[in-house]
Amino acid sequence: MIIANGTIQIQQKTGGGMLHGIPQPASVSWSEPVPCNITKSKDDRKGTYIDGSFKQVQATILIEPQDFTATKIKVTDNRDVELGEFEVQSVTLLEATQALQITI
Repeated sequence: MIIANGTIQIQQKTGGGMLHGIPQPASVSWSEPVPCNITKSKDDRKGTYIDGSFKQVQATILIEPQDFTATKIKVTDNRDVELGEFEVQSVTLLEATQALQITI
């Protein structure tokens, strides 16, 4: 059982490819919200580059076990504040807790 403190949405791409030698754009949509538990391990604005700075976020997300092949997710907390869109770094099934751990 997951104690939810937010939700994730999985990015789904459809279409795209080539049609008669002409590249076709892929359309992007988001899945229905999936309840999750979000634990941030890093969230700061210390990242810098020549013209400015950027926000660094590292977090672990737990969801109920399911087929999960996403490469990008949108994370929202329990106050409906969108935390951002993130690339999935790794996915691990935690046997002891029967949860899927997603690292972003």
